[in-house]
Amino acid sequence: MNRRAITKIQALVIVVVVLIAAIAAAFWYMTSTQKPGVTEVKVGVVMPLSGPVAEYALHCRRMVEMLFEDYNAKGGVKSLGGAKLVPVWADDKGDPSTAVSEVERLITVEKVSVIFGAFTSGSTLAIAPICEKYGVPLVVMTAFSEKITRQGYKYVFRSHVTTTPYINSMMEFIIKKLKPKTIAHVYEDSVWGSTNAEITKAWLEKNAPNVKIVLWEGYSRKPPIDLTALVLKIKEAKPDVIICSSYLQDAIVLMKTMYELDCYVPNMVAIGAGFTDPKFIQEVGKLALGVFVACYSNYDNPRSNAQQVIKAFYDKYGYWPTGDALATAQDFQVLVDAIERAASTDPKDIYEALKNTNISEEEGVLYPVKFDENGDNVYAFSYVTQIQKNEKGELEWFTVWPEDYATHTIISPLLPYEDRLKDP
Repeated sequence: MNRRAITKIQALVIVVVVLIAAIAAAFWYMTSTQKPGVTEVKVGVVMPLSGPVAEYALHCRRMVEMLFEDYNAKGGVKSLGGAKLVPVWADDKGDPSTAVSEVERLITVEKVSVIFGAFTSGSTLAIAPICEKYGVPLVVMTAFSEKITRQGYKYVFRSHVTTTPYINSMMEFIIKKLKPKTIAHVYEDSVWGSTNAEITKAWLEKNAPNVKIVLWEGYSRKPPIDLTALVLKIKEAKPDVIICSSYLQDAIVLMKTMYELDCYVPNMVAIGAGFTDPKFIQEVGKLALGVFVACYSNYDNPRSNAQQVIKAFYDKYGYWPTGDALATAQDFQVLVDAIERAASTDPKDIYEALKNTNISEEEGVLYPVKFDENGDNVYAFSYVTQIQKNEKGELEWFTVWPEDYATHTIISPLLPYEDRLKDP
């Protein structure tokens, strides 16, 4: 009887000792082999900080700086215990070859977990195969050309609208609302402008073959920019609508040269870029009145998440964000959402998270986000704005298309130059 009782007690003691030993061993294993806590996630940010397009890119740079600061101030990457997002900047000067060498440095030397860039289509097209080679995800910032996501890359993701749906919407607006019989397109001759020209022409040939193309010509924006010969061709062609693909300085030169040579066109429709920059209106003044500008979005976007970003930008910098800056905010949301869900600094884990992105209608800055087989957002779309006067008589951009998002009605045709300039 006693012997059995002792045996039971001994057995119980043995079990307890074994359990304690197992727990202690597990604790030792976890504490001795666990990696040090992650304190930061390095993000390679590639864009033109200097060079010919840096002035125009400044608004996106400011948006990126604000968003990094705000994200870290709100606690950083919560799934990594509050790790900070650290931007590692690279100045590609808007030059594709420089972009390639900078991305090589970011990946091999700085050991970034993901690349965010590169603003221009030419640079982004150049760095995409580098990211693919190293298996480091590229979250595209602002770059527009469809070619970027048509090379079969796995590691390239873009949340903002691409060339074809952007131009489809713009061209639908032109045909339905402006009803031209003749049309022209002048474009800067980089990847961005040339791609715009190809897709707009293909759209017209397929969907509006009765609209006559009277001029379709590229130009160089290398300084000093002289568009006199081009504007004389526009004046001779007399299009009902002219489409313009221009960065900031060439947009300013184009507008001023058209005025100086008395080259009047009833409707001017710009494909975003330089025509969305506050300096465009500052430099050309009332000449800009009535110009239509297709864009990623506008600061009168009614979405609550968009308005939060818009207000924060205005409060910090004292002016409204450009459409490109708003697209950058959408791109940044995708970046941090993937890092948060990956709960890792490993590029492969972030890639897997990006693949499975599913940002809802309620959550998206500009729209929901879900990627197709090319890495493009199936929900992205674009807007058309028009430069009109606000209540104070100052020139601003107001959304006129799509109709569901319009805050103002269109004014067409453009006033003659003398009427624009004397308009109070």
